[in-house]
Amino acid sequence: MNIDKDFNLMVGLRVREVRESLRLSREKFSEKCDISPSFLADIERGKKSPTAKTIYKICTACNISADYIISGHKEGFNKDIALEWFNSFSDEQFEHIINILFEIKQLL
Repeated sequence: MNIDKDFNLMVGLRVREVRESLRLSREKFSEKCDISPSFLADIERGKKSPTAKTIYKICTACNISADYIISGHKEGFNKDIALEWFNSFSDEQFEHIINILFEIKQLL
């Protein structure tokens, strides 16, 4: 068992999960995180290990915890992704979303 290879693969899969949860292409995600698309592809495939600086860029750009990227702890992950989605909507879209959520809450 190669611990470095396994670690890189697991980190890469979690980075990919973050990107896909945000419904972003590699190009858009790499632009958002200020890394190259080819480096992102290598990270996602487990071919390259991201530095602490790269993990910091990804986490701050996506408002997620480094705990998830590094260790896979999902606590708060869905909330982080939802908040990032909310930040991407226009004021008008956000107002519609709030109204929909209010209606759902009334049903519960």
